[in-house]
Amino acid sequence: MRKGELNTRYVPLHILAGEPEHTRCPTCNMPVRIVRRKSGEADHYEPLDTVTIDSVDKRLPLVSPEMDAELQELRKGKRTVALVGLAATSCSLAPYQHEDVELWSMNEAHAFTWMTRATRWFQVHHTQFYTRQVAKRNVVGHYDWLKANEWDIPIYMQYYHAEIPKSRAYPLKEVCDLFFKNIYVGEKHPKNFYSSLDYMIGIALLEGRQGIKKEKRFNRIEIYGFEMSADSEYVEQRASANFWIAMAAANGVEVWMPEGCGLLKSNLYGGKEQGYGW
Repeated sequence: MRKGELNTRYVPLHILAGEPEHTRCPTCNMPVRIVRRKSGEADHYEPLDTVTIDSVDKRLPLVSPEMDAELQELRKGKRTVALVGLAATSCSLAPYQHEDVELWSMNEAHAFTWMTRATRWFQVHHTQFYTRQVAKRNVVGHYDWLKANEWDIPIYMQYYHAEIPKSRAYPLKEVCDLFFKNIYVGEKHPKNFYSSLDYMIGIALLEGRQGIKKEKRFNRIEIYGFEMSADSEYVEQRASANFWIAMAAANGVEVWMPEGCGLLKSNLYGGKEQGYGW
């Protein structure tokens, strides 16, 4: 898509929101809102993926029938898992209506209207994080949801919790033994997990390397609702996510992300004196 050309596959966020103060960051191209001072002068950008449960649905892009059909064609013959985060840029684009695609999500995403189903869940934070009454994004009752688990799906956590019957201890050792055994930092092997997305990809790849039947292995990973755009995430979480995406590709797994996704997005080091194609 050329610069300035309208992407007809998705509904642009600023059109859905109907608010001219929504634009894109000139540095990373992430959808942002402009925060102004009392004088009306623009002060700074604020990423849209920090919005609360009360306002997030107003800014969601919609997948077009054409794009949905295209994705269905791309999935043919491939066991696919969709990994869904909370970034408003693309969380609503996941294949919720296609039950032949596994759908994994995390944290408080269950509280939002766009999260209509999931086949596995991830809550890998410490206990104080998920037991608080009012969770991130003003979600109330997250801990009760984990315990009730009305979807009756596995919930990956740091360890098994008796009060959460479907909880499963994340197989950290098995994942690390497979993917970090040939990487050394001094004499030790690293553990490169800076976001829930990393843990998700780790499980998807682990299942493809544990000798399970070929038809049960994931051939394709789709990533929705992950941007790693906030200041605290940009350096560590995005770099780690890029590592795991590359690890998936190196293990023969096809990885797809929505157009405009901030992951694996960078300027070409050294410049482009040889032209755009270089």
